This record gives sequence, C-alpha cells and structure tokens, in this order.
Amino acid sequence: MIYDRLFLGSLIVGVWALIKLTEEMLPDKALNYLPKPLALYAVLVFVVAMIIHTIWLALAQRRKGFFKTRFENSTNQIPKISRYPSVDIFIAVHNEEKVIAATIENLLCLNYPDYLIYLINDRSTDSTKEILERYHLLYPNTIKVIHRLDESSSGKAAALNNAFRHSSGELITVFDADAKVESDFLLTMVPYLVDDQTSAVQSQKRVSNANVNYLTKLQENEYCLDNYFQCGKDVIEGNVELRGNGQIIKRKVLESVGLWDEETLTDDLELSTRLTVSGWQIRFCPEAITLEQAPINFSSLIIQRRRWTEGSLRRFLSNFLKIFGPGKETRFSQQFDAFVFLSQFAVPIWIFLDIISEIVRYLKDQETHLTSLMLISFVIWLITLVNLIFGIRIYRNFSWRTSIKRALETNIYFLTIWPLIVLLTVRKVLFSRTKGRWHRTEHYNDTELKKV
Repeated sequence: MIYDRLFLGSLIVGVWALIKLTEEMLPDKALNYLPKPLALYAVLVFVVAMIIHTIWLALAQRRKGFFKTRFENSTNQIPKISRYPSVDIFIAVHNEEKVIAATIENLLCLNYPDYLIYLINDRSTDSTKEILERYHLLYPNTIKVIHRLDESSSGKAAALNNAFRHSSGELITVFDADAKVESDFLLTMVPYLVDDQTSAVQSQKRVSNANVNYLTKLQENEYCLDNYFQCGKDVIEGNVELRGNGQIIKRKVLESVGLWDEETLTDDLELSTRLTVSGWQIRFCPEAITLEQAPINFSSLIIQRRRWTEGSLRRFLSNFLKIFGPGKETRFSQQFDAFVFLSQFAVPIWIFLDIISEIVRYLKDQETHLTSLMLISFVIWLITLVNLIFGIRIYRNFSWRTSIKRALETNIYFLTIWPLIVLLTVRKVLFSRTKGRWHRTEHYNDTELKKV
C-alpha cells in the first residue's frame, strides 16, 4: 500500500515537474509554436495513443473476418486437439442460496469426458451449505464440496487457493456462483490451450439479466465493448485479461506463478498481469459465452466498479517496471496496450487538473485554453463511441442504426461514471491508509428479477 501511494504520487508529481521544467527551459521562440500550457500536450499524447490503438484493433479484427462473423455460429477459429485433459471446475460460494442450485444444474450438463466440480463454501450463513451437500450426495463422483472455516483469510482468491490444494486436474476452470454456459463450453475452450506458451483462456462474457432495467441494458452494451477489446488484443497479441468468470488456466502455470494473490481486490486482473510479465500468453475465446448477472441498481454498480478500478490500478503500479522497465519480458504490443489502458486513468486526472488550472487563470484574468480541453474531451468521447459501435454491432448482431443508438446511450453512461470512479480511486490510493474492501455482488433468482 505504501509502495502504491509513493509510486503513484511520484508519477503524478514527476510528470507535472517535467512539464513545468520544459515550459521554463523552452526558448520564447519555441513557445510561439508550442504555446503553454504544455500539460495539454501530455493529454494529447494519451489521446493520440488511444486513436492509434482503436485503428489497430479495428483493422486487425477486420483482417480476421470478425466484422462479418457471428462467433456463436463459428467454429473455424477453434484449434484442433488430439486428447482431452482433465478439468477441475472451481466455484467459490458465499451466501449464494438464490442462484447456486441453478448454476450447478447448468454445469452438470457440460459435454466433456473428464471434469470435476469443486464447490467451495466460504463460511456461508444462509442455506448454501445444505444445497451444496445435497448435490454432493446426488453426484458424489462429479461434485466435491469444501467447507472453509479458516478465519485468517477470506475472499474468492483464498477459496480458490484452498480448492487448488485439494484438486489434481490438469486445467483449472473458474466460475462465479451465478454463471451459465452452453454444454459445449469446455470442448470449445480447451483447444485454445494446446500451444505451450498459452497459460490461460478467457471466454466471452455477457449479461444474463440485461432485460431487468435500463442500467443492466447499458452494462450489456459495456460487456460488448469489453469483448471487442479482448478479441482485438488477442489478435494483436496484446494483454488479454482474465475476468474471474468463465476462464481456464493450466495447473502447472498457476503453480509456477504462485497461485492467486489473496491480498488483491481483483484476483483475476492481478493474475493476468502476473502471467503477462512472466512471459505467458493469455488467449480469448469469442466462441464460448459465459452469462452472469450485472448489478441492478446504481449503488451496487458503483461499489463493484470502484473495486475493479482500484484493484486494476494497484496491479499496474506493482508491475509497472516489469512491464516497461529494462528487464521486461513483455512485447511492444503488450507495452503499448498497457500504456493505452493506463491512459484511461491518466486522461480524466489530467483534464480535471487542467480545468482547475484554467479556472484559476480565468479568475486572474489570464488567457485560458478551455476550448482546447473541450475539443480533446470530445475526441475521447468519439473514440469510445466508435469502439462501442463496433463492439455492439459484432457481439449483439444489431443493425448499424441500433448499434449507434445503443452506443450513444452507453457513452453518456460511461462519461458520467468513469471520470468520477477514476478520481475517487486515485484519491483512495494516494491518501487512504487502507485498501478498498472486497464486496460480493448481490445475485437474485429468476422470480426476484421479474419483480424488479
């Protein structure tokens, strides 16, 4: 935590000091062509990188034919395999009596020759324990139940590590308690792990309760954007990330990097970065779909996204030098991908600081550059809109007109909550003495969802 605070503070102060020093050292003649404030040019660098990244991902996926193919009807991208390695499925469960039975029933229908389901009861206080035991008695050869009573550690990562020590499968699949997949999920995903350099594979994720209200509909569009980015990163060999639900990891690789980090807020993202900086590749499988519930109210959404954002920022701070430093094992595509991702944090901060600076200049009756700031903000909005349109068009197979309409709606939602979440997260990392806490996203059964 102290490291995160010092490193992030040093980055912000260091870049600011460099800009101010450059402003002072540049001759007056140069400033006629490169007027102050130079902080605008720092933001401009990030924006240009985002534009290049957008074009790169779009062209790469277009060459692969992904703009014309519905993934759920496509099999030509799936590698071939000669054998089926054993698979252990881990589901960490805490007070999930409303959804866990349906998830177990769904996974029992998987069409795969060799798999076991490990249900890890993490000190549930509702009827979850009884439900798990009942299924273990019904399917003793397929379902194993682990009851965690250790008070010294809690959370999903600790539960997964516990299950790992009881299992022996060659591949580890991780699902959340509300997951739903098709019967051929493993048959579709496992072939992606044939390559020796591939450590893990992540499925496409979609929202199962998209029709509950307008907020869940917007999140469905957001998931389309994430799938679009994940697929593009896979094509350019960038930083594909595990999403904690619908992922498969090789057992030997997981052991080599030290299993899941029990201190992090986002075990999936932290593990993704650790795998990347260790030289392993993560693949994305667009043909396999994992359905999960999205938060149905704004307060739950903010809590979830603040945790995701803080965990994501902290894992990059911890691995910054391993990604960009002299001893790095990352490729240029991964470094550029990480730079663009970090730009999503940097741009809202810089624009916020620049707006404050411009207000001060205005109050002092000095020349302001608010027009330039507004133009840069519009370009960022446009970049996000283009990516959203492509994502919704490809992953929901809507018409261009519907895709544009949905993208416009979702972009307003993005620009409303994302800058706020970034600023709150940076404040938390810089000034709070404690990390954010892990919060379980509330899940609902079908009857409850119909009443919302």
